[in-house]
Amino acid sequence: MDRRLYGTLVAAPVVAVGLYAYYLKYRTKNRLFFMLNVPIERAVAPGRWRLVGLLVRVRNFIYRNTIQDRLWNYIEARSEEGNADSVLAAFDDYCYNYEWTWAIGDKKAVILAKVVQEAKPKMMLELGTFLGYSAIIIAQNMPSDGKLITVEAYPKSAEIARKIINRAGYGDKVTVINAFSYDVIPNLHHDYDVETLDMVFLDHFMEGYVADLKRLEKGGFLHNGSVAFADNVRGEGSKGFSEYIRSSGHYECQFYEADNGYTEGMSDGMERGIFKGADMFSGETLGL
Repeated sequence: MDRRLYGTLVAAPVVAVGLYAYYLKYRTKNRLFFMLNVPIERAVAPGRWRLVGLLVRVRNFIYRNTIQDRLWNYIEARSEEGNADSVLAAFDDYCYNYEWTWAIGDKKAVILAKVVQEAKPKMMLELGTFLGYSAIIIAQNMPSDGKLITVEAYPKSAEIARKIINRAGYGDKVTVINAFSYDVIPNLHHDYDVETLDMVFLDHFMEGYVADLKRLEKGGFLHNGSVAFADNVRGEGSKGFSEYIRSSGHYECQFYEADNGYTEGMSDGMERGIFKGADMFSGETLGL
C-alpha cells in the first residue's frame, strides 16, 4: 500500500476524534470531551505513540494551551501548598480521568520509591524531569539531606515541573535544569559541584540511555555502589540499556516488571544496575 495512503487512513480517525471532541467541548462543558479522550488514548497508546501525540496536539489547538498548562491548572486548584501527597493525588486524578500523560504514574512510583529507599542517595541525577512527578517521589524517599538534580530538555515542561515541585514543597531539595543531558553531564563537576552520584534515574530520550550512562562512567561520576536505574526498558529505543548493563560486567542487575504509567495491561519494565566498575574507569576523561 502506498505510504501516503496508509498515513491518511491511519490519521483520519484521529482527526475525526479531534473534530468530534471540539464539538463536545462546547456541548458538554469539557467533561465528556475528556471522558472520550482517556479511553481512546489508552487504546491507541500501546505501540502507537505518534497517534497519542496527535491527540495531544488536537487538544492543544482546541484549548489554545498545552497539556503542561492544563495539568498545572488542575493541580494548583486541587492540591494543598506544601503537601506532596495531595499534589501527587491531583496529578494521578487528572491523568486517570482527563488526559493520559508520559509521567511514570502511581504504579511505577512504588518501584522507584523502593529503589531510592534502598540506595539512600545523598546526591542524585534524574535525566528526564517531564512534569516533576518522579522528582517528587525521589525527594520524598531520599535522605533528608539528599539533593536531586533533574534535567529536562523541553522549556515548557521544565517551567511547569518547577511549579509542581515547588507546590509539593521540594523546591529547595530539587534543582530543575532546562538543558540536554549531553550538555549537562560533562559540566556536573564545574557547574553543579557534583563529585560523584549515588544514583541516576534515566527516563528521558530512550535512545540516549546508553550514551549518557557511558558519559557518567567515563566522567568518573559513578562510584562503586552507585545505582543506575532506568524506566521503559522494554521500549524499542531503550532495549540497548539492559543489554549493555547486563553484558558490561560493571553492574549487578535486577529487572522490575511494571505496567506503563496510567495504563492497564501495557507491559513495561524498569531495570536497576548497581555499579561495580569504578576502578576500570579511573583516570578516564569524557570523550563523547
